[in-house]
Amino acid sequence: MALMIILGIILRKKRIIDDRTQGTLSEILLKAVLPFTIISSSQYEYSTEMVKSIIAVACCASAYYIVTLLILRQTTMRLPFDESEKRVFVTTSVFANTGFVGFPLMYGLFGASGLLLASIYNLMYNLFFYTYGVHLISRKNGNFKDIFMNPVSIASVAAVVLFIIPWRMPAFVKETTDLIGNMTVPLSMIILGSTFATVDLRKLFMDKKSYIVMALRLIVFPLAMLGALMIASRFIEVNPRTMITLTIMTALPSGTMNVIYSERYNCASKFCARTVVMTLVFMVVTLPLLISLCLRFLMG
Repeated sequence: MALMIILGIILRKKRIIDDRTQGTLSEILLKAVLPFTIISSSQYEYSTEMVKSIIAVACCASAYYIVTLLILRQTTMRLPFDESEKRVFVTTSVFANTGFVGFPLMYGLFGASGLLLASIYNLMYNLFFYTYGVHLISRKNGNFKDIFMNPVSIASVAAVVLFIIPWRMPAFVKETTDLIGNMTVPLSMIILGSTFATVDLRKLFMDKKSYIVMALRLIVFPLAMLGALMIASRFIEVNPRTMITLTIMTALPSGTMNVIYSERYNCASKFCARTVVMTLVFMVVTLPLLISLCLRFLMG
């Protein structure tokens, strides 16, 4: 993956990729490639253990969003920030880049099973971000279309249905979806590298508020999730891969949708953009360490 990110940096520096090209590549990834990848993950062999994992991810992800949103919304009221910065502080701390970064990462780690569980986590993200998250930034209510009527959400629901029913795709259809899905990791890593190439590191590290979000987003919340899961595993059986999936999906950088909505509603958009990029940069250090920690203690 590191080589793919470096390739993205080089392509951006050589101006082979510009803002318009990167935007097009992101659209292709989110609206075409990822949905095929998610559908392909539905062909994972059916098992009751996997059904339990799907339910566990849905429940734990929902609990994470409810608890963190309640705690942060109360604690930020006491912080000496502007009101708009307080709202963005909450959303950038809680809502991670579960799709663009999370999907290829889990697919790379655990293949189809990891991606299927990641898609369930992302469904919970959509549910909470496009309701409470959007309301917090815009002071308006989200809508049903944003939550479920997008290619990734539709593919996620379809994947769960296809996994549960006994029918499996013909070989030639499965091979085609796999071929398209195999583009996910290299394409996303190249786009990620292109994003890194545009960062002015000297200006990035001057905002102290962004450091707090970075610590919560990349260290505190994932370690809290890991700790809670390890405690729960003493009383109930929890699949180690499910625990790792939940921990890693909670350890991702702040989501770009935070920036899009903060710009749309003029809600501390510069602070939001700096914070999202900072978490993306520090992820290069924190995420490999957390993955190694999880694999060592949970996978033996």
